[in-house]
Amino acid sequence: MRQKVGFGGRLERAVRYFKTHIWMEIFSSVSLVSIALLIVIYLFLQNQYYSRMIRDMRNADNVVIAAAVNSLNNIIGDQLTQGSDISMNEQVLELTDAIAQSDRKTSAELRRLRNELSMMTHYSEDIAAVTVVNEAGVICEYGRYWDANGTPKLWSGENLDVAKEMFRQVRERLKSRKPGYYYVSVDPAWRVDPPRMQLYHIAFPLIGTKSNLDQVDAVIIMSYHVQNIAKTSMLTGITGEEDSYIYLVDGDGRIVHHEYPEFVGENEARYISGRSLSVVSQPLDYFGWRVAIAMDEAQLRREVAQMFLKSSVTYAAAILLALAGWSLLLRRILKPIGAVREAMEAAEKGEQRKIEIHGEHEIWSLAAEYNALLDALEEQREKTHQEYREKMNQIEARNRAERLALESQISAHFMFNTLNAINYSIMDAGNYEAALMIKQLSNILRYALSQSEEVTVGKEFDIALQYLSLQKCRLMDKFDYEVEYSEEYSEWPCCKLFLQPFIENSISHGFAGMDTGGKIGITGVEDSGRFRVEISDNGCGMPEAVQERIRGYMRTLQLLEAGESKGIGIKNVIMRMKMFFGDRLELRLDSAPGQGTKFTFWMPIPEIDEEEE
Repeated sequence: MRQKVGFGGRLERAVRYFKTHIWMEIFSSVSLVSIALLIVIYLFLQNQYYSRMIRDMRNADNVVIAAAVNSLNNIIGDQLTQGSDISMNEQVLELTDAIAQSDRKTSAELRRLRNELSMMTHYSEDIAAVTVVNEAGVICEYGRYWDANGTPKLWSGENLDVAKEMFRQVRERLKSRKPGYYYVSVDPAWRVDPPRMQLYHIAFPLIGTKSNLDQVDAVIIMSYHVQNIAKTSMLTGITGEEDSYIYLVDGDGRIVHHEYPEFVGENEARYISGRSLSVVSQPLDYFGWRVAIAMDEAQLRREVAQMFLKSSVTYAAAILLALAGWSLLLRRILKPIGAVREAMEAAEKGEQRKIEIHGEHEIWSLAAEYNALLDALEEQREKTHQEYREKMNQIEARNRAERLALESQISAHFMFNTLNAINYSIMDAGNYEAALMIKQLSNILRYALSQSEEVTVGKEFDIALQYLSLQKCRLMDKFDYEVEYSEEYSEWPCCKLFLQPFIENSISHGFAGMDTGGKIGITGVEDSGRFRVEISDNGCGMPEAVQERIRGYMRTLQLLEAGESKGIGIKNVIMRMKMFFGDRLELRLDSAPGQGTKFTFWMPIPEIDEEEE
């Protein structure tokens, strides 16, 4: 009967197992060290990463702000230049004075003034409206985006008081001679009626050609489309971070533009304190405005902590898995020793058995070297067998070649004697043309079957002429031929039968489908220290695919593949010429469908000793 063990007994057994197994001590110590390292690395890396992110983001923010400030300075500078030019428009001043002094506003003068203002709004895509204001109120307003659709004017209702205040501010600056005779207002910040858009306004004195600034009775207000300016000056979506926000703030600390429109018009101090933001900013050259980027450091720290929390969980899981694997490894550490011993015992009995590798430590490395020794022995044995087979194949091939050479000598001797007998019989019968053909055929066969591979240029051209003569007798009017070369090159050595395959190609393929009119030309001349040979025809030419294949032979000298039958003659002769003349040989193919084919060879001129010469 099995005795039931209580909790105390199980605990005692576990302690005894722990004390008697060294791998448990290693496992426990490595676990404690790993957990301690995890905590230290977690805290250290989290702080380091957070600091690095803050530093990098600040550097990036400064670059972004500098670019935005430079762009905004250029844009506002252009706006002030445009406003200054408009303020000196004499025609607008005359129309404004005429309308202001008249008891009733004539439609003609208002229409002319409205047309002038319309043209001014098209000076730049950023201009939303141009308005002329005097002490009494708005004289004329033209809204680029709303004037034609009949929606309410911008400067009406409560906004009319803002326009009058801008007029008074400009008059005050003129009287006090303050630098910059313009006044900037961010009210009204929005046009509520369609189309809805964010605006800011610059009022310029309408002076025309007046020299006395105290006589200025009207101002011209330029209203600018903030969204367009924000896009142009990279104030929209430039940070690319969810924790950073770029915005534009005026001299009174009021937010003029923000990536989120709900913050436009809010006080910057209240915006920052309510969200625990840290801000970096740079001032503009105009209006006392600044470009600022606010960073939510608390949110950034939370994101970093969350990211490291996820990574620490993953790291802890990896440590646990590694420890579990390490415990199994310790228990099975002696297993490769048994595998090596079994393989060596089998080798002693004559059985070569490879060891199955399951690791990379020293014992497994010893097993791997044992396997490599078996592979080397097997490779050497296979190499010996291969060399033996190759040697036997060479002996068999040499015997076969000698046998075929003897048979070809007997066959050639019999064939030449037979052809001579036929030739004499035909001459006795009086058919001298047929006798000449038999004689030429006999010469060609004797030339082709001769054992010598080196012949002379004169002999090669002579055989080519006899071959052309035979083909001409056979095909009659299908083609004519012309062969020209200087006799002084007749004794130069050359490759045997290098002309015949190209002549045969012209007759068999170039003149395919032609009954008459074919022509083959062969020339041999000296060209820049080399012997140039051209073989041309006026046949149907070669398809592009065939040309590329032959040019490939010329470049690569690829050997014939098993079963290949197309272009064997040309391919073989190109290879033989390369082997005979070496790297100084140059070959070129020119062909086009319907325009014939030309092969050109530049062969090296042989060097002749002075005594031989």
